[in-house]
Amino acid sequence: MTMSPDTPTLTAVPPQVLLGNHLKALKLPTFAREYEKVAMEAAQDRADYPRYLLRLCELERIDRERRNIERRIRAARFPQTKSLDTFDFAAQPSLNKALVLELARCEWIEKRQNCIALGPSGTGKTHIALALGLAACQKNQSVAFTTAAALVHELMEARDERRLRVLQKHLNTVKLLIVDELGYVPFTAVGSELLFEVFSQRYERGTTLVTSNLPFDEWTSVFGSERLTGALLDRLTHHVHILEMNGESFRLATSKRTQRRASPGLNTITKKTTEGANTTEI
Repeated sequence: MTMSPDTPTLTAVPPQVLLGNHLKALKLPTFAREYEKVAMEAAQDRADYPRYLLRLCELERIDRERRNIERRIRAARFPQTKSLDTFDFAAQPSLNKALVLELARCEWIEKRQNCIALGPSGTGKTHIALALGLAACQKNQSVAFTTAAALVHELMEARDERRLRVLQKHLNTVKLLIVDELGYVPFTAVGSELLFEVFSQRYERGTTLVTSNLPFDEWTSVFGSERLTGALLDRLTHHVHILEMNGESFRLATSKRTQRRASPGLNTITKKTTEGANTTEI
């Protein structure tokens, strides 16, 4: 059989190229990146094929979980990443450390319970909220972080643009909604009702974490209505963990330490001279 000049010649495609294409189509980037290296290690260890595949699968799964955690952290929109490892529990003796560590296991999220952190400004409420949010991301839970003022603004903007239902649906789907700094800014009647609707829709359907600088009996000053505030607290506190943080402000304590270091200290040593007079050395 003779081939005409117009007949295309078939060239053998290297198996590495085919394998790379298949792994890309199957979305196995770690397989594609590591299979040659793991093959050499398996050959040196005289590992059989199942062990070779097991090593690749383990690497792929670890890398995939890492990427998923990073994706959930980005989706949460944390202003910064905080963990419990960097929180000074000794500086906040009123905080129940055992409860915080229990919450970090994230079982409360599966049970659709709530958490409210109460305390003056600067006592670490946001740090705890961010750390629990990070723990949730690491436990394969979806998280959304926002301040109360930003959330109300976003809700009112979405209402004006006729996309409120879309935003509400998103807020309802996340497993953990963190609403920080409730109490710093009072809301209008419309804003209060919109925020109440978010909490109400999540009642026993999702977990909500709220931080506030106000005790419960002062929340009416934020929402402007005793009736609405009562209904809101009734829902938030039905299945709730309360974190009380009444210690000194971290920022104030840091500022005091900085000022003390900046002030020139006088190291006065008083010595008596042989004549009975005192001299001062600086």
